[in-house]
Amino acid sequence: MPTSRSRRWAVASGSVLGLAVLAAALSPIGGAPPASAAPGSVGGNVSVSWSIPGVPAAGLTNITFPMTVNPDTSHTDGTYFAQQYSFTNAAQVGYTGLQPRPNVNGRERLHGVFSSFQGGSTSTDPQCHSGADGGPGVSCAADFDGVYGHRYAITVERAGADTWTGTATDTVTGVSSHIGTYTMPAGSGNLASWQGGFVEYYRGAPTCAQLRRTDAVFGGPTSTDAGGLTGTSRANYEYSECVGQSNYHAVSEGDGTHVTRGWLPGGNPTPKPTTPAPTPTATGNPGPAGTLRNTGSGRCLDDPAGNTANGTRTIVWDCHGATNQRWTATAGKALTIGGKCLDAFGGGLVPGTNAILWDCHGGANQQWTFTADGTIRGVQSGLCLTPEGAGTGNGTRVVLATCTGGTNQRWVRG
Repeated sequence: MPTSRSRRWAVASGSVLGLAVLAAALSPIGGAPPASAAPGSVGGNVSVSWSIPGVPAAGLTNITFPMTVNPDTSHTDGTYFAQQYSFTNAAQVGYTGLQPRPNVNGRERLHGVFSSFQGGSTSTDPQCHSGADGGPGVSCAADFDGVYGHRYAITVERAGADTWTGTATDTVTGVSSHIGTYTMPAGSGNLASWQGGFVEYYRGAPTCAQLRRTDAVFGGPTSTDAGGLTGTSRANYEYSECVGQSNYHAVSEGDGTHVTRGWLPGGNPTPKPTTPAPTPTATGNPGPAGTLRNTGSGRCLDDPAGNTANGTRTIVWDCHGATNQRWTATAGKALTIGGKCLDAFGGGLVPGTNAILWDCHGGANQQWTFTADGTIRGVQSGLCLTPEGAGTGNGTRVVLATCTGGTNQRWVRG
């Protein structure tokens, strides 16, 4: 059964420590050496952390970690997207997550992982075996047909006294894959309210400039306990190898974080342009600076607080015509504001891709077409600018979505 060579991190589950200082408090278990790629190669990692507020003192009986492995991720083994979790009365952590795998007969494949590093953990599940990363514990894993770009709900759930089950559910198709079940030592308690996670390159590449592309979203974790709880995930920093040399980016996405690292084939961090789907005849492009009012919500495309940092997510807000709502359509089909360009994050080609601000580079993921039906379509993706979830309230974030022609996808230039 394939396993990763991961660095484990633990924080005392009884500590009172906010997410803001979690990264500084993380320390390796038992003096484990820093994670490294296979001999003769380089890799490195990204530190991620999560937290759920309002957890009962007794802990949680279930946590779901939303995770999306996006299509630009290299469809090969050697990388791991993981969230760790602690038990209230146990010294060691567990982790769960997804690893890419090569396609099989044209079908995309993913590898689910669910492990405990606590000595005395046991399992009779055929998908599990004794030992975890060369130490005590239990490792469970399962390969399954997956879809890159679909959000998976990775759930850790109590199945009995000190017994826990891991599953991965495609939230688009509803298909659930059992990863494994193991039993912790008696009295290990429930799940604690926060921990760390990571993106890991455990096979690596000959040089940092040859790291394979990883593109994933770590959503905010949830639990059905205490009437339903929702937390946050965030990316902290790179560590180990290739720090500052890996094309690493991380931006907030709702309650989670969108992390990219490495390069697409050919060493180009920007996805190659694709032929967009046929669209209605383009109109009115270029034009002078002006507002873009969304017909469905009556609100305008807005750069929140005039923020010009790379990765700023666009929203809709009450129209006021200030400079942070005045967009310029250029002859190169860019939409600019404050010296930045409207950008499909990471060159995303799937519905749900964030519409963000980024340094202008002229790529196809920064080109937009105004069409006769009022939609604004990405040249690269053929998808339409849309308030997320057809939302109409102030602060609703703007994403790319399949074009339907609905009023929530129509924009009026002013």
